[in-house]
Amino acid sequence: MNPRRQGRFDRLLGRADELDPKNLAILARRLDRERHLMETVLDTLREGVLVLESDGRVAYANAAAAQLAGFSSEALAAGEPVRFPPDLAAVLEIAPGSSAQTREVEVTYPEPRILRVHLALVDGPAAGTSLRVAVLADVSAERVQTEDRVESERIDSIMKLAAGVAHEIGNPLNAIGIHLQLLRRRLADLGPAASKAGESVDIVESEVRRLDGIVRNFLGAVRPAAPDLADTQLLEVAAGALALLKDQMAELGVRAVVEVDGELPVVLADHGQVQQAIFNVLKNALEAMDRGGQITLRARADDDWVVLEVADTGVGIPADKLTRVFDAYYTTKSDGNGLGLLIVLRILRAHGGQVDVASTPGKGTTVTLRFPQKHRRVRLLPS
Repeated sequence: MNPRRQGRFDRLLGRADELDPKNLAILARRLDRERHLMETVLDTLREGVLVLESDGRVAYANAAAAQLAGFSSEALAAGEPVRFPPDLAAVLEIAPGSSAQTREVEVTYPEPRILRVHLALVDGPAAGTSLRVAVLADVSAERVQTEDRVESERIDSIMKLAAGVAHEIGNPLNAIGIHLQLLRRRLADLGPAASKAGESVDIVESEVRRLDGIVRNFLGAVRPAAPDLADTQLLEVAAGALALLKDQMAELGVRAVVEVDGELPVVLADHGQVQQAIFNVLKNALEAMDRGGQITLRARADDDWVVLEVADTGVGIPADKLTRVFDAYYTTKSDGNGLGLLIVLRILRAHGGQVDVASTPGKGTTVTLRFPQKHRRVRLLPS
């Protein structure tokens, strides 16, 4: 209420004993309109507003407070007692000697979320009494975004360190390769007597090539080229990735099914990088099935994302291993290099997208790729 209006009502209330019944009725209606307006305004807030009396009874709660704390506004209006979940009730108690405090609490009822609770003591309507006013805000999304950002920064730091180490390993490998070639020439001058030494050189060269391949693959995974963004139809890219695996799928008797839910808008993407990401996901799905089975590629769009889901009917991934699928060199396949999904993750992150993996052992795995629609694109800062 603004100071000017408040002053007028103070004067009216101060003269209430002098008012006749008619003017008292007018005053009561005006006060009721003011109360209704204030409650309407408070009910539009996304934050919850709770007013608690000294004995813990709820004197007032707006709609958001009832929803966040898990009680019914109708029950409160009917005078029924309100019981808060224990985890929330604990932060609604103000510390001795304090007049205000702010805490965060993780609650599980009516649904799991993180609430930030600002609690303050104010004077009550009667002399010597006080009320607790609590403002509740749902900060679950904010906390998740913060944790994701911290995790992303941690991964980037590890990747930069690993890329630097891999690059330094590459230099001595090149030197070893050059000296092996020189050694092979000198052994050739010695004739048949050096044949066994030549076999050892062959083995060493083979291992050097293998190590060089590992280093190149790793650097490609952790330091992909910046995407060359252009209007891209994801279904066309997915069709190209499926075509590359057509013969292998036919040999294994695996069927591919494409399901499209409505018209898909184009996205800003690098055609080559996205095809590599989809190819890696499809290849993982194919390798998860011994013979037969089905790979289903579903495409849809919502207000913010264009979504591709690749679902297989393979062996699935146990829950204790699912959290490690994006780790470098972690693989459940005997002949895998453990970089496929790491490359997918890096490409999607470079496009401002997201990757999710869900799996049920014995039933199959679903990998979900989310690409931001053009209106959601933001300029990515260099890492």
